[in-house]
Amino acid sequence: KVSAIEREYTALDGDRLVGTGERLTLTADQVFKAIGQSFVPAALNGSGAEVALEAGRIKVDAEGRTSLANVWAGGDCIFGGDDLTVSAVAQGRDAAESIHRALTSNGRA
Repeated sequence: KVSAIEREYTALDGDRLVGTGERLTLTADQVFKAIGQSFVPAALNGSGAEVALEAGRIKVDAEGRTSLANVWAGGDCIFGGDDLTVSAVAQGRDAAESIHRALTSNGRA
C-alpha cells in the first residue's frame, strides 16, 4: 500500500545530477511509474495499412482519430503529445468519448 512518495531535489555538479538533501514528501494512494518506453513508428506500418505521421509521431485530429479508420491514439506517441501520464489519461478519456459517439451514431465512425 502506498501512502506517500518522497522526492529529493537535485542540482548539477559538473555534468552529473546530485541530491541536495532537500526532500519533499507528497501524499499519494497510487503511483504510476514511467518505464522509459520509446516510440518506434515503423512498428505501426507493417500490416499494409499505414498510419499518417507528423514529425515522427502519429498524426491525430482534435478527437484523437488517426488516419486509419476506427483507430485512435494519444499520449506521447502523438504529434504534440506531452510525456505526462495525466495528459495521456485525459487523451484516453477524450478518445473513449469519441469512440462512444462513433459507435452510437448509426455506424458512421
